[in-house]
Amino acid sequence: MGKRILAIDDEKLILKSIKRALDKIGFEVTTASDREQFLNSIDGKHYDLVILDLHMDGLTRDEIIDTCKKQMNGVKFLVISGSELPVEESFIQKPFRIGELRDKVRELLDGDSPVN
Repeated sequence: MGKRILAIDDEKLILKSIKRALDKIGFEVTTASDREQFLNSIDGKHYDLVILDLHMDGLTRDEIIDTCKKQMNGVKFLVISGSELPVEESFIQKPFRIGELRDKVRELLDGDSPVN
């Protein structure tokens, strides 16, 4: 089984692209587009990586990160956003290329992820 990734973004087209790009190379990707889906997605589950949009209605970066850290040991984070803001987590600016996303995910998951 591939490493598990949770992608959270209120833009459904972005989520669809992330899921398709990472599923294709062997990751198991779950998506959430709002607060309710996010909370349901993490209930009793563990993810190796959480990809999150920096700006979402009704859900903050801090809430996502704090909630995940409380429930999942060792989870990593990748922030995606259309604006360049300093963040402590790894970051990719929208729009991004699929290859850039795949490379960053592989880098974060220590290179022992599936290959193309």
